[in-house]
Amino acid sequence: MLMSSDAATETDPPEVMRRKLRAILRQERERVGITQKAASERMLWSPSKLIRMETGVVPAAPADVRVLLLEYGVDETRVAEVVELAIASRRPDQWSEYKEVLSAEARSLFAGERVAKLVQKYEPTIVPGLFQTEDYARALLTELGTYPAKIDRRVEARLRRQELFEEASQPDLDFIIGEASVSRPIGGKGVMLDQIEHLKKVSTRANVTLRFIPFAVGAHPGMGSAFTILQFSDPDLPDLVYLESVDKESIIREDQDEVRRYGERFIKLTEIASSVEEVPSILERLADRMRRGSY
Repeated sequence: MLMSSDAATETDPPEVMRRKLRAILRQERERVGITQKAASERMLWSPSKLIRMETGVVPAAPADVRVLLLEYGVDETRVAEVVELAIASRRPDQWSEYKEVLSAEARSLFAGERVAKLVQKYEPTIVPGLFQTEDYARALLTELGTYPAKIDRRVEARLRRQELFEEASQPDLDFIIGEASVSRPIGGKGVMLDQIEHLKKVSTRANVTLRFIPFAVGAHPGMGSAFTILQFSDPDLPDLVYLESVDKESIIREDQDEVRRYGERFIKLTEIASSVEEVPSILERLADRMRRGSY
């Protein structure tokens, strides 16, 4: 029988359902001990079709899911539940309306945040999106050269993402930010001072842990691009890593060894970061420095 977490629910975003479906199809094939090539031959499919279904390159058709699971010897009750999951996974989610301004990777991250048990984020250079004020977000997008016609929509999506804080069930957020992220006067002194005050407030939330890495630490394992790790309670949702730079985004989910390596890197960063208790005073010192124009 399917675990309750396998069933389609109204609270799961379609992206999450698609990830569950991919995992179930792979697990059922591995349960019967056959390769993708052998399974494809038994189904009279091209190997690429099954690969696309198991990796989510294309949405799995419910009819294909049904005949595939029956070929694996799955009982009818389980088949019916997984087919229901396949049907539900094909509906649009709340982030699909932002396809013109958000990458597929970003949409996958935002959907995953709502069902994650823990979000670990390292951001060396800017304030993380979940913690940005509207003015900061707008100034940042402008200064990064975002096409003007897209700025309003991207700011709208960013603020909608922050509705996560109003959800009845919220993930724990464990964030580490670098000194550069709150030292650059993005949008000017006033915008940045408001942003620092907002960070202070966010850091007091029960589900938020915020740490800080000062320049004085010197070289460390986190120098380079930002990364985010999503951890899930659901056994059918493998943890994932979202990588982000100015001009590239990617997601690691299939290579769980690589996901674990990023987890180990995050632990190393916590060892050199400030304590949680130090953050308010650090932010106040940076705000005072900004008031004096000593960037």
